[in-house]
Amino acid sequence: MPRPRALVLLFIAALLAPVLRAGPVEFEFVAPDNPAVANPYARELWAEVVTPGGQRLALPAYYADGGLYAVRARPDELGTYRFGGASESTLGAVKTDLVVSMATPREIVVSERTRLPAILIDPKDPRGFARSDGRPFIPVGANLAWAPDEAADTVAYYGQAFPAFAKANLNWMRVWTAHWDGLNLDWLPPRMGPSPKPGSISEEVAERWDRIIELAEANGVYVQMVLQYHGQYTTYNDSNWAKNPWNAANPGGFLKSPEDFFTDPNAKVMTLLKYRYIIARWGWSPAVMAWELFNEVHWTDSFRHGREADVARWHSSMATAIRQLDVYGHLVTTSTENLRSPIYEKMDYYQPHLYAADPIAGARTFARPPSLLDRPVFYGEEGDDHEAVTEEVKKSGNCLVPPVWASAMGQGPLVAEPWDGWRILSQGRQSELGAVFRFLAINKVAAQQGLAAFSAPVDCAEKVPLRLAAGEYWQRREPATVDVPLDGSVPLAAADVPATLVGSDAGRSDGFPDRVTYRFDLPKETAARAVVDTAAERGGSLEVRVDGRLVASHTWPSSKEAPSPGLLEFSVPAGSHTVLLQNPGPDWVGLAAVELDAKVPVLALIGKRNDQFIEAWVWNRTNLLAVAPSAPSSGTVALDNVPAGSWKVTWWDSEKGVAHESTTFVHPGGALRLPTPAILRHSAVCLVRLP
Repeated sequence: MPRPRALVLLFIAALLAPVLRAGPVEFEFVAPDNPAVANPYARELWAEVVTPGGQRLALPAYYADGGLYAVRARPDELGTYRFGGASESTLGAVKTDLVVSMATPREIVVSERTRLPAILIDPKDPRGFARSDGRPFIPVGANLAWAPDEAADTVAYYGQAFPAFAKANLNWMRVWTAHWDGLNLDWLPPRMGPSPKPGSISEEVAERWDRIIELAEANGVYVQMVLQYHGQYTTYNDSNWAKNPWNAANPGGFLKSPEDFFTDPNAKVMTLLKYRYIIARWGWSPAVMAWELFNEVHWTDSFRHGREADVARWHSSMATAIRQLDVYGHLVTTSTENLRSPIYEKMDYYQPHLYAADPIAGARTFARPPSLLDRPVFYGEEGDDHEAVTEEVKKSGNCLVPPVWASAMGQGPLVAEPWDGWRILSQGRQSELGAVFRFLAINKVAAQQGLAAFSAPVDCAEKVPLRLAAGEYWQRREPATVDVPLDGSVPLAAADVPATLVGSDAGRSDGFPDRVTYRFDLPKETAARAVVDTAAERGGSLEVRVDGRLVASHTWPSSKEAPSPGLLEFSVPAGSHTVLLQNPGPDWVGLAAVELDAKVPVLALIGKRNDQFIEAWVWNRTNLLAVAPSAPSSGTVALDNVPAGSWKVTWWDSEKGVAHESTTFVHPGGALRLPTPAILRHSAVCLVRLP
């Protein structure tokens, strides 16, 4: 029997004429009881919705509380949508037709389409995204995984964040279903009362997500919705396992260990039911760019205990189930650092995270070049946790946006997404981040074919010491070999220089590098130093070899104090030579940099180019991140092999996203010298070959 709320709605529905709707096309109905399924959230109800064009959609319905079930369709056509009937299945088995009582009219007239086109894999390029209207799509935004502690209300915080993103031309936001923020459908924070019984859903949380999706839709900002996060199922990294309602140690829990989440049949069924609810309630919205199954799943206990295969099977089964449910075909992804991991097998795009010692270098490359991948890849999180700068610099916010520019000039067509969206908003830097989008959009970078990453020297009077900083931080990569230019250009391989040389057998077997090789061509003998700033508790060593000859070595027995000495000094003769830095063990040492008694121009340039188009980002090595920058510098860019023809050049204020006046010139072909404006922190430039 329908509950009182359902009876009232049935009466009202009988009096209503067809209505005009914005947002989803929503039909509500009362289904007959199913004695075999006591939990209304566990019922697999389906509804047929007939679009104005005559298409019949079989959509999952969800329990809407008060005895009602609801189905939501996307209003992507104008005209009349009609409820065509309901059915029920059990564990995906054959559907049985149902006779239902409508709580809304059977026909709804739509006079306004949904605002946003859907996001899909670009049919012309499997390594990029496109909108359903055919235009290319490059997500540019930031993570706002949850509202900050100081926010009085979660939805109100997002109510300010989405318009702020939209005003700054940002089109992407990553939001977690975080329990501490009241956004987890089946795990509530204490302030919201007890969590729902396993297999049930919090209507209060669902209504919050209704509002968040509405805000995303209204402001034109796409959401990457994170369904699970590592802390739920780990005991050692950001662990929330002790308070997890599914933990058997808690009342009503049933999982004896975090690993059981990926293998326990009940956990799988209840997770699928939750995902079914999510798709039924919010799958109508094209503002959902993707369902992200897990944040950093490599931190779960299953990975730690060698059960990656279980996690991969879980991902495959969940992705398959989601695609069977999701009529509108939202993208599916997950996040982990290893692009070769089998968990990516059925994901639509790769989503590694980047917390590098040098994010400028790291953001330009990936562990596998995008050209060798079969689908899009971008850093879903990029942060300054391990960046080799002071806390004062980090607090200033100067580290937030430059890596995004660096990623735009890197190997792939997509850009990195800052983790700290909170600081971007609190410091008012969203327009600074939006400058990246404006540069890419106005210059139609996505339309360019065959862009190759490059670096070029910028000749200028001011010089700075040559410092080869570490790039990656604790990432599994092959030992790097770097050809070191002396003209100030920046090789892509700089990203692969490890901040940690791992000397243990276990670490090397796990894929962590124990060495780095530099190749120099020096005009004269040059003094050099390897800077070691940390060592493992068990101690570590460093050996320096020039052309195979040992020239310096030291062993640090413990990490209780800063390594002393922290410098290993050596010299490199004039001419072409190879310098190998290697840790023979027993454990790791931290390699901050290699310093040479040589100098390079203060301005550095990275970019991408083809024969018709050149884009570049230029930064001041001294001032880029400085809290109190010194005077700006200018110089001359030295570009080689520029085709002959008429070229238009436009310099950009890359902090404000404003283009300076363009100029044109005729180039005879070959080397091109291009003057820069005075650059305090960073600037961008675009050169287009005219017809």
